[in-house]
Amino acid sequence: MKKWIRIIIPVCAVMVLIVACINLGSIFMEYNRGVQEYKNLQEYVKEEHPQIPARPEEEDDFLVPEIDFEALKARNGDFRYWLYIPALEVNYPVVQGADNEIYLYRTFEGETNSAGCIFLDAGNSPDLTDRNTVIYGHNMKNHSMFGSLKEFLQNEELAEESPYFYLYTEERAVRYRIVSYYTTVSGSDTYQSVYTDEEYDGYLKMTLQKSQYKGYQEEFTEGRPDMVTLSTCHGKAGGTGRFVVHGVVDEIREWE
Repeated sequence: MKKWIRIIIPVCAVMVLIVACINLGSIFMEYNRGVQEYKNLQEYVKEEHPQIPARPEEEDDFLVPEIDFEALKARNGDFRYWLYIPALEVNYPVVQGADNEIYLYRTFEGETNSAGCIFLDAGNSPDLTDRNTVIYGHNMKNHSMFGSLKEFLQNEELAEESPYFYLYTEERAVRYRIVSYYTTVSGSDTYQSVYTDEEYDGYLKMTLQKSQYKGYQEEFTEGRPDMVTLSTCHGKAGGTGRFVVHGVVDEIREWE
């Protein structure tokens, strides 16, 4: 009996190792497919192009890429914007489904993948006219999608050195200035709708009280500029933890 035990235990260990390697290989291949798909989509976004008139100042730091919106819409009718976060090199299309489940595990091209897609909350207006627009993305281990968003937490100077992110629509380019970021949980007040000036003031106060960002200045939110909230998972996989970044409209430019 002892002889058989000495044989069975190593065999079982080898089988477990083989299964683990197969699973890891499958996960790696899935991650790679997702990364490659979105890398291919970036071919529709070229380097800066003078589609928007520059400001009179000699130096203009407003980033303006050339984007083939028609081609992207042809590939996916749910396409709404292109999102760019320079500090993190986040560079992805944003879609909007009929609900918030559709793109959790479906890529821009419609493939089943744990990376899913960056997507706009189904309840938000797609024309960026809401007081607070929420955009979701997975916290991927390979830092794709919103996996790098947590770098704002890890490096306090990052948002101060590069405080902007952009949403490019067919009509305009909108630059947002980061005013707050923090950890929260799903279903918290962070995800409430904002309609009135009074609600806006209360919401802004709440985000600033929770914020771990030290670069906010009151002048950033004068006039109650519309807000965009970027949201991703945080902490243990499958948990309720969330990490959010709030930005307010800093500048808008119309395409020529």
